[in-house]
Amino acid sequence: MIDLSGYTLPSMNDYDSLYCKLYVDCDVNRNELVGLIAKLTSSRIERWSVSTPECEIDVRNNDDFDNNKRSKFPDGFLYYRFYLDIERTEDTERGSYIESISRLLEDFWLLSYKAVAACDFEEELPRKGGYNWQDKCSGLQSD
Repeated sequence: MIDLSGYTLPSMNDYDSLYCKLYVDCDVNRNELVGLIAKLTSSRIERWSVSTPECEIDVRNNDDFDNNKRSKFPDGFLYYRFYLDIERTEDTERGSYIESISRLLEDFWLLSYKAVAACDFEEELPRKGGYNWQDKCSGLQSD
């Protein structure tokens, strides 16, 4: 029998709670969005993904995309054209990971792309991840 008394399993809070789903709405195709993310992060492309030192970013078409619903406030982001599955790389510190997502959000907003992060650490992101930020998202309408 192996003695595991000194071994501690990583808690869910240490790793899993750092998953981030970032909804993005822009009028570019998936290839262009992947290329833009690679350029913004100075990172490499692997098919539909971008690998940065801090995280892996998978760019996905949103199956729930709806041209009409995407402009409704406040939950229109659920119908944006794309979403990014973002996961921290194994050795990345929490603060560095969150900072990398913050920079990506701010870069999207500077380009006038709509972007909203859905994660357990939204409060630590600029504009609290972008949710409920109607005055900064032109063209959104209240229900």
